[in-house]
Amino acid sequence: MMTIGKRIAEKRKAKKATQAALADAVGVTTAFISQIEGGSRKPSYGLMLKIAHELEVSIESLFSEELKGTEDPLDKLVFSIVPFLDAEKKRKVIDYIFLISGTKYYKDLPLLTSPIEYAQFIIQNHKIKDIPVDVFQIAEKLGVNVVRAELEDSEGILYKNPETPLIILSPDCNHPEREKFTVAILLGHLVMPWHLRHTFKRYKHKRSLDHEDQLEIEARQFAGELTLPGQIVKKDFKKITPSIEIFEEFAKGKYNCSMTALAHKYSEYYGSKAVYITSDKAAFTRVYEKGFPYKLVDSVKEGSLAYSFIVDPPISKEIRSGIVDGSIWFKETPTGIKVIEESMLDPKFGVTVTLLQVAHA
Repeated sequence: MMTIGKRIAEKRKAKKATQAALADAVGVTTAFISQIEGGSRKPSYGLMLKIAHELEVSIESLFSEELKGTEDPLDKLVFSIVPFLDAEKKRKVIDYIFLISGTKYYKDLPLLTSPIEYAQFIIQNHKIKDIPVDVFQIAEKLGVNVVRAELEDSEGILYKNPETPLIILSPDCNHPEREKFTVAILLGHLVMPWHLRHTFKRYKHKRSLDHEDQLEIEARQFAGELTLPGQIVKKDFKKITPSIEIFEEFAKGKYNCSMTALAHKYSEYYGSKAVYITSDKAAFTRVYEKGFPYKLVDSVKEGSLAYSFIVDPPISKEIRSGIVDGSIWFKETPTGIKVIEESMLDPKFGVTVTLLQVAHA
């Protein structure tokens, strides 16, 4: 039996596209596409729509091979019947699905294919033109009741009640930026119709990037676009020379977000200019290197300014900057390549932030 993953791999190879190219086009990592094609992860329906679009095939063609070998006659029946229904009957089927699932369905929202598109529609529909974006106001306009109450293991919980959706936030969160992002993540789960569960959580002490569930990844993508709308921030990014100081200034003073969220967004548009890394001692914890011309090494190496924090830690927040040999940070770099490195460590948080750019002669 040819699985969905194998079918995607077949269509991708027929189009002469690499896993990296497909991953970049649909907004996931190369490893994620590899895992889908290998059968160890299942893509959401929204991601399947994007993959089908990029490969220029119908979504039915990606499902069909798997359905031939399925042992569940109900799956076969559902997928066989739906293509023969007219648009009005399909809408009735969808309405009934949401009725029996007991989850909210926004009929006034268009049927879109990606988290980014849903966030952009919300931004346009609510005429958002300024940053910081008020996610609580958006929640109110979507008819969501937001309350605070003690939660055991979560920073926030969404109940997708069909009449009045409910978001519960923990009063223990001491970081307004993270609380804002939590609300944005839960709103993503709410508006994307294929997120067909009644309850979603954002757990305490768990970074967004630690999630492997595709629905969680999509909700994070939605939140990133909602809180830092590309059409707004891209113009600002074009005017700046990236630096830790600038990222910190913009994050705190203008965007009211975390510096890492801002750097992630910068990487989406201008990743060829700079690499942003966070590390705990020698281990990387986050890496944003989209489009950069050289492949990053696997950990912080001796000779880098980031490594100097390990052997000579500061007693207060400190930025160390200078030019280092490119081979310290990147694999197989041309001889003589130099890198401008800025690294910052605040002992209160214990995480080193590093920004790398190629030094031009």
